[in-house]
Amino acid sequence: MSIRDIREKVNLLIYDSKPKVLRGLSLLNVVVSLIALGTLVVYYGFPLSQDSQDICFTMLETSFAFYIVRFLVRLFFDFHPPTFLKKNWFETLIITLLLIEGISYNFFGSLVIEPLFISIGFEDFGAFSMIFVQLFVFIIIINNLIVQKKYRPWLKIHPGWLFTISITGMTLLGGLLLMLPEMSNVRGGLGFTDSLFLSMSSVSVTGLTTVDLASTLTFKGQMVVLVLIKLGGLNTIAFGALMLVVAKFGVGIKYHEVIEDFVNRDSILKARSMLAKIVVWATAFEIVGIVLLFIGFGNQGIFEDTGTRFFHSVFHGVSGFNNAGLSILPNGMMNPDVIQNTFVHTVILVLFFLGGFGMIYVFDLFEIKRLRERMRKPWKTIQFGTKISLYFTLGLLLFGALVFIIFEWNNTLADKGLFDSVIASLFESMTTRNAGFNIVDTSAISMPVLIVFLFLMFIGASSGSAGGGIRTSTFAIMWASVLSTIQGKKHTELFKRTISNDLVLKAYAVFIFFVIGNIIGPFVLAISEADLLASGKYDFMDLVFEHVSAASTVGLSTGLTPELSSVGKFVLIIAMFIGRVGTLTLAYLVGKTVISKNYKYPEGHTMVG
Repeated sequence: MSIRDIREKVNLLIYDSKPKVLRGLSLLNVVVSLIALGTLVVYYGFPLSQDSQDICFTMLETSFAFYIVRFLVRLFFDFHPPTFLKKNWFETLIITLLLIEGISYNFFGSLVIEPLFISIGFEDFGAFSMIFVQLFVFIIIINNLIVQKKYRPWLKIHPGWLFTISITGMTLLGGLLLMLPEMSNVRGGLGFTDSLFLSMSSVSVTGLTTVDLASTLTFKGQMVVLVLIKLGGLNTIAFGALMLVVAKFGVGIKYHEVIEDFVNRDSILKARSMLAKIVVWATAFEIVGIVLLFIGFGNQGIFEDTGTRFFHSVFHGVSGFNNAGLSILPNGMMNPDVIQNTFVHTVILVLFFLGGFGMIYVFDLFEIKRLRERMRKPWKTIQFGTKISLYFTLGLLLFGALVFIIFEWNNTLADKGLFDSVIASLFESMTTRNAGFNIVDTSAISMPVLIVFLFLMFIGASSGSAGGGIRTSTFAIMWASVLSTIQGKKHTELFKRTISNDLVLKAYAVFIFFVIGNIIGPFVLAISEADLLASGKYDFMDLVFEHVSAASTVGLSTGLTPELSSVGKFVLIIAMFIGRVGTLTLAYLVGKTVISKNYKYPEGHTMVG
């Protein structure tokens, strides 16, 4: 009897019991996953005795065993095991690693990966081993609760609400986690307002903070911030693909133009491949950045310890690519150990550019298949959206750098050479549009540069990127509309393409909403921070700069944020939230939906200008 015949007999024997067993495992999986998540929160969030730590770790080991057993049972009950393994390749990989490391840890007292880390300088890797083991648990929990979950049709809601709720949920969860005693060096834990502010800043990848991450947060707290940055940095196109895969949802109105090529025209399987491609490319960029930063930081000063150097490389690599602008270095990128490090500045500058450029445009420029196609067919050029992102990003970058180097040559650049001044100017110009890191004292820059910075922050990064602002596409469409109007053209034209009236109206709507938000915000701040203004330390321009920085999710600060009142901090929290979700998305959510659009009023005419 062949193996295939044996397998066929087994399938017949288990056929009747399969649905009941799998339903039971699914229910038990939810219970075990929630208990494991709660155990992780208790383990990391609260001071525990050794006995309590042992109990927590035993519970996690039990969850390890359950996930392995569940996977093996599902494999056994599947009628085509090779197909099952191929279809669930990610879970198979994680379970295999978990099994190997679990056996190694329980029988030999160390992880298989431990010798590799010790060989590159992690002599105290034992302290990190627990994190690696629990990382497997966390990945499996998320995979089981989200990726494997099949959502019912009644769960479908407006995609704009879905995006808004997801940002809100991550922010509140992050804020609660950061309040736990073990997350900070503050006795009793970080206060609610500061925790929520930091969580919102991390999720919205803004970079403003009311506390010093280096001195206030513990390693655990910094890890929470790192995870929030990564989650919040999932750009809008990745979010759209993820929602199609997970819940067959789209994304908010603001993002339809970005993802319509694969949301409206292709299948969910294409969305799945697009999501996978985004995750792979983004992770690859981050890994390359982390390696280069690890090399660039060197082994002196704060980076003398290999473990510290590695974690700083990971944190700043992820923060840089996701345009978060948050740093765990004392005094940020102004720290003496990196302030003169041009190589590190250049690496982070490139990460800024790639993270704020938009992944669909990165694919169009650098994907091998498209490069080969353009080589075979010279008449084919990059896509229209890519041209907008590329040319306007480079144009704004060079414009900002030129203004900065001219007006700051004898000011903040006085102690730098020509090459360092050029890199610093490019760095500041790029970070002003989307990132938030700074290598010169923002409070010391001249007023002309401050005004230009406000303009660049207002525009922000490209559509479909981790950055904020009205986006380069909005600015490009408005610019083209103005030029077409001046030239007396009936249609808006850009790069030899006609832009539809709907797109022009959406661009102006985003612009108007953004302007209104940045009028209301500073107005409220002027009232709530009247005492701060009366002290003479800051003026109204500082309030405007801080609010525009928050609303554009940039993160540059003149130093005002930590001194804001609770009301002022909540004003910036709201600004960061709206900047992340999008003004037009919120407007569509709260706006009244008309019953019919198939009508037209008589034309009216009035003077303009």
